[in-house]
Amino acid sequence: MTTRPHIDFAATSHESYARSLKFFWKETPYRAVVAEAAASGANDVDSLEGSMRPSPAYQLYGWLERRAQQVKYQGRWGMAPTLEPQGERLREILDQGAALQPGRLHLDPNMEMPAYVSDTDIHQLAGGVWDTDVSAFVYEWATSAVSFSMLDPATPLNWYGELMRERFAPAVVLDIGCTAGASTRALKRAMPEAEIHGCDVSAPAVRLAHLRSVEADLAIDYWQMNGEDMSFEDGRFDLVTSHWLIHEVPPSALRRIMAEGRRILRPGGTFAMYDMYLTPGGTIDAWLLDGYAARNNEPFTQPIRNLDMEQELTAAGFTDIRIELSGLQATPEVLSGELPDSRTHYMSVITATAPE
Repeated sequence: MTTRPHIDFAATSHESYARSLKFFWKETPYRAVVAEAAASGANDVDSLEGSMRPSPAYQLYGWLERRAQQVKYQGRWGMAPTLEPQGERLREILDQGAALQPGRLHLDPNMEMPAYVSDTDIHQLAGGVWDTDVSAFVYEWATSAVSFSMLDPATPLNWYGELMRERFAPAVVLDIGCTAGASTRALKRAMPEAEIHGCDVSAPAVRLAHLRSVEADLAIDYWQMNGEDMSFEDGRFDLVTSHWLIHEVPPSALRRIMAEGRRILRPGGTFAMYDMYLTPGGTIDAWLLDGYAARNNEPFTQPIRNLDMEQELTAAGFTDIRIELSGLQATPEVLSGELPDSRTHYMSVITATAPE
């Protein structure tokens, strides 16, 4: 029995349509909006939003940004309508996966989903992307097919895994908020000799992550666990990391994740986060990021962007804090404050050390 959902010609064609909308949105409308925003004279995000709302170019840009996501997930042949009728089969696939190397899959049937997850239709998908067996497969498909940045999804994952290996050479690693495990597998591929663990609040997500790791012959342990309150013993890990997690949680939860990360790290271990944080394009870049968050049901992106991350990590007990743009994006032009010719989200790498 195949372990992949059935995706027919109509769904594949629909996916191509959603991608074409995103390709158009990130080019001509984006450039028109950036030019108008630069000419507006506004010097803060709120003023810029107020001055740009009447702009037809901005209205088109915002409509396309939101609508393309709706088409991708909820259109007639979108990802959710395509996979929902396959729910029973997808559950069987996950059940079969759980029977493979069962000692590496650790589920907690008593764990409660955090309210900021269960109460948010994240990415505009009803119920979010972590609540059912179907949603786990929807998320896997979405992140591998129609990326917001239109980049090959494997490239930043592999780059990040190699960066963690080269800088820190950890022996024992935890990937918090691993969802379907793409980031965890990238870490294992980069560090095959390391002991790798992934955790997430969603049982379907970690079940799918476990299945994909078994299929790839990668020895990884997966845990259904909330990063705010983990059952690991003190000093268990050399590296505690997250990839695309922090913009999905409120500041109060992030502070608890930081505190837990500090507790389970050995002295001298590293806490690392890869996510949207720095906005090197100045006010326009910050405004575009906040607009994306509002239009894509990402309510915590703006408050996380406004956190003083160095101060937060220091308060959590970390030292040697380093905040930088992804090496995939830190071109001289970007570092000088220029915006790119096509829309992308800048990714930051944030690392800190547990004191000896």
